[in-house]
Amino acid sequence: MQTIRDESSAKPRALSILARSLFRQMREQGYSSEQIVGLSSELLALVSSDLRANQGRPALEAAE
Repeated sequence: MQTIRDESSAKPRALSILARSLFRQMREQGYSSEQIVGLSSELLALVSSDLRANQGRPALEAAE
């Protein structure tokens, strides 16, 4: 399975479909809007932390 490392390699339509699917599944399992927003916030915090950790590293090294 290939891991998406940067926005340029991500397919916007596929990401949109993934987001809608995850949202729909979470709602079907009884998660509230507040809980879904909480998950989104946690994901953003993880991405932000990862970006800070990789800041200053060469692109090839960061992609490994």
